[in-house]
Amino acid sequence: MIWQLSVLACLGEFGGVLSGLVGVGGGIIFVPALIYVAGWSIEQAAAASFVVIFFAALSSILRNTSGESPVDWKAAALLSAAIVPSSLIGVVINRVVPGTVVKIAFAVLLLTLAYPIAVRGRSDRSSARSKLHPALVLLAGAGIGALSGLAGAGGGVVIVPLLVLGLGLRLKVAVATSLIVVLFTSVVSVGGYVATGFHRFPILVPLVVGAVLGAWFGVRLRDRTLDTPLQIGFALFMVIVASQLFIDATNIL
Repeated sequence: MIWQLSVLACLGEFGGVLSGLVGVGGGIIFVPALIYVAGWSIEQAAAASFVVIFFAALSSILRNTSGESPVDWKAAALLSAAIVPSSLIGVVINRVVPGTVVKIAFAVLLLTLAYPIAVRGRSDRSSARSKLHPALVLLAGAGIGALSGLAGAGGGVVIVPLLVLGLGLRLKVAVATSLIVVLFTSVVSVGGYVATGFHRFPILVPLVVGAVLGAWFGVRLRDRTLDTPLQIGFALFMVIVASQLFIDATNIL
């Protein structure tokens, strides 16, 4: 039992660092941690993940108030309006759509967006930032919200590219803004899962403590990292996540 709590705390800290550094909720770490370390089912892990994501995102946001990356509140409000309600749809159909379908679709989306994110920094130096029509951003946000509710992830790994490629935000601003959307999404999703019977909170304490501490460090690390290396690193992170999702979905390994 002690080793489980220790491992969960370490994984929570790692997920928290990712949350603060690149604006993801950390669900891609928290869900596997609860499945493989605590022995939970995917449904229980997805529900619990949002509890940890809430505290990780909140810690990142509080640390960000004294950081160098401002939040774009207009963009945060626009995406929250689309993603937060649609995350409940994902919660509702969690037991209907096969997990394999969700994982493969998510992986394809990440791989599609990785290259544009990697080259964004270079193109921005010589050209104006392109934007999508707000209606398209809202539509994409609704899809992200549904996927988030299904998979137990805050959606930051896709929200950040949407903010950069769709709304023309700098990556660090997109990361800070993403955390606001992730926070709101986690609150609504936790409420949805609690309403459907989830109540296993005590074992989440090590994950929450680790995530809070890790997120604080992640924001500090982000402030000290240049934009271009951060963009390339985020693109590589997207490829790694997509590869892992594809492997899990197809049982290749």
